[in-house]
Amino acid sequence: MFKTIFLINKSVVLLVCLYFIFGCGTSPESIKKEQQDLNSLYPSDTVLIATHSEWARGHYPIRIKEFKENPLENNDVVFLGNSITEQGGNWGIRFNNSKVKNRGIAGDTTDGVLARLDELIYFKPSQLFILIGINDLFREDMSSQKVYDNIISIVRRIYEESPETEIYVQTILPTTTEKLKSKIRLTNTMLKDSEATESYKLIDLHNYFALDDDSMDMELSTDGVHLNENGYRLWINQVKDFLLN
Repeated sequence: MFKTIFLINKSVVLLVCLYFIFGCGTSPESIKKEQQDLNSLYPSDTVLIATHSEWARGHYPIRIKEFKENPLENNDVVFLGNSITEQGGNWGIRFNNSKVKNRGIAGDTTDGVLARLDELIYFKPSQLFILIGINDLFREDMSSQKVYDNIISIVRRIYEESPETEIYVQTILPTTTEKLKSKIRLTNTMLKDSEATESYKLIDLHNYFALDDDSMDMELSTDGVHLNENGYRLWINQVKDFLLN
């Protein structure tokens, strides 16, 4: 009897050893290769986005490095945008949902977003909330049509390469900069009337932040563009019912 038990135990030990050697053992080479593969999802440190300001060109690679160090996970909920999104901080805490991730980069433009979609395509978020375009519109050489076209390009790539992702496009928020009002209004109108709306759902954030003259409500903003905590609370209240449980 004791001999039988000993033989069984010996067999179990052998099987466990074989499992670790051949089944779950991960070599340093495979770990290194996996890390290299993940790194390829992000723009290089030397990428140059033509529509970035000089400051944004310095900040963009810093944020990309942070994303590399804290990559998304499958089925995350992603908020994608510029400083208005980045300055929201930890969106997981704001929504009491650890799957909600911040992919905002201060100073970013639609071109900058287009250059960093591979991470999203790879990890395939369950939901994507896009708010982008105000930095483009501050540029004299960027028209509402071009900004709209780029936003639709972002949507279409995600829609085609991550078809299970629910895509939400949020209208561009108002500003106190008078010359931008008509450009923002036109861009938002095109987003509302787009033939591509079968690819995304529109959330008309703009109207919740605008006064009667179409300026940013300064009770919601720090400087006429960026949001204070009142602004973030309002934003969260407008989108929270769209989030999956």
